[in-house]
Order: sequence, then C-alpha cells, then structure tokens
Amino acid sequence: MSKPTVPLRRSFSFQSIFTGLCFIFLFGFGATTLAASRETPYRVGPIASALGGAGRAVADPTEAGGLNPAALVYTPSYHFAISRQESHRDQGDGYHDFGIMLADGGEDKIAAGSFSYVQRSTLRGGAGAVSAEQKDLQASVAFFLPKSVWLPRRTSEGQVSLGLTYRRLIHEQPGADITQDTYSVGAVVPLGNRFGLALVGHDLAGGSGAAPTEAQFAPAVALGFRAVPVPMFQARVDVIRELRENPDARSDVRGGIESWFREDFAFRLGGAWLERRDEMWMTTGIGFKGPRLSFGYAFEKEMRTSDGTRHTFDLWMPL
Repeated sequence: MSKPTVPLRRSFSFQSIFTGLCFIFLFGFGATTLAASRETPYRVGPIASALGGAGRAVADPTEAGGLNPAALVYTPSYHFAISRQESHRDQGDGYHDFGIMLADGGEDKIAAGSFSYVQRSTLRGGAGAVSAEQKDLQASVAFFLPKSVWLPRRTSEGQVSLGLTYRRLIHEQPGADITQDTYSVGAVVPLGNRFGLALVGHDLAGGSGAAPTEAQFAPAVALGFRAVPVPMFQARVDVIRELRENPDARSDVRGGIESWFREDFAFRLGGAWLERRDEMWMTTGIGFKGPRLSFGYAFEKEMRTSDGTRHTFDLWMPL
C-alpha cells in the first residue's frame, strides 16, 4: 500500500498542485465524447481503483506490475496479496474475479519482480449465468538504470527505473477459446524526493481481432505523475491514449488524492474521465496498514449514465 514517507522541504506548491489537478479533471470532464461502452481486461487493485485508476508513477507493491512494472524496484520488501473485484453494468456485461499477487523487492536490491494471476468470470447482460472465463497471468521484472548512464551530474535526483511485463490472457467460452500474449514496458523518472514521472506502453503486441470484446487488448501509451507535497498527502494523475481505433487521438484522464490522516489509515478520492467511452467515474476508498496484515477497499461509480458500479477489496502482507 502506498504511503508517503518523504520529509517536508517546502509547502508553497501544495495549492498550485491541487489547483492543477482540478483543472485537469475539469478539462477531462468537458472533453468526453460519445463512444461505445465496453469492459476491457484492465485490472487494478483497490489503491489505484480508489484513485481513479491512476498509479503509474507510484510504487503500490501489489499493483505496480499491472500499471507500470518499472515501479516495482521501489517495493520495500516481499509482498503477498489476495484480491476480489465485482463489476456490474445495467446496460451491458459485468464480471467478478479473484486475484493472487506476489511482489519481490527490497531497499538493498537493484532489481525486483512480481507475478499475478486473475481468474475472471464474465456475466453477459448483467447478473446471470457465467458465459465466459478468463485466466490472466502477468510476470514483471524491473531494475534501476545506473545514474551514470542518464544523469551523471545530478545524482541527488534519484535513479531512473525500467520495467517489462509479459502477459498471457486465456479466454474460454463455448466454441471460442482464445489465448493471447502481449507485453508492456515502463519507466519511472524521479524528480527529487517529492515528484515523479512515468511513461508506460501497455499491451503493445496487441491481440486477436477475433477475440470477444471483453478479451480484446487495447494497446496504449500512458504518462503518469505523482506529487507528495507533504508527508500525509499524495496526488497522482495518469493520461492514457489508446493506439488502436482512436483516429481522433483522444485521451483518458485518471487521477486522485490520498490522505494519511493517521499513520495506519488512508482515505482516497478520485475520478476517471474516459473520452472514448463517454463515461465519467467517481471513485473512493480506504486503506489500513497494520504491522503484518493490511487491507484496501475501493468503490467506483459511473456518473454520466449511472450504468456501472465496481467494488474491489484486497488483503496483503509483507513477507
């Protein structure tokens, strides 16, 4: 679970960062255009889910492999998590899934890795009989790029990290079993102790055009930003642009704020403005970090058409 631990250096940028986030959110809201609604195999845990799906520039130990593998090197130790997600749409397909995630990192390591497995059941036309099953496997690796390679004169700014994720999606339904393989690449660029940027290419190998809608990969590029103006507060914003079937080059905006008003308890609030789907999601969640066992919960609600809701819950522990 992400928790800011950065010492305070200046406080003048708090208002400017928050104002900038508000402008991004407003522009994202105003730019939405009509597009078909669909569920794609896009899975994040309760931390990022509660923050609008943003998190590419942040090291959430059990979620980084799916959002940006390069962030795994900032994982402080071994982590194990189990997760459950329920999604319902009044006018379309829903699903429920169960996931297991492992992450391997540590402050004394220059490389890290993770593995995740998600078993998803798709429900066509809302609640009802299971009509398809998916097995989603992802393996990620990340490492620090030596400072001398990219920033020989400003080593205090931190190290760039690079990451790679291999993904296999097995979609099973009567008469149409399809297996697809793809990969994602990412980088994290720290900007001092309080800010960071990320660049990610998702599912770049594409997938089968014969796959059902809920199993079609959406190759995309994403830019992520994080800010920790004070130790108890973190903000994150991601901008994602799909590379296929996007002739107008429209982008989605995801973002949120996280407050650790207690050392062991976090409150999260965010939103997602999805231009190509004509959707606006509002998200919220909580997190608890115990000495050995932690949990997170996220609730997501589609506001433009009131067509969908999503619940995500996980338990995780350092090993």
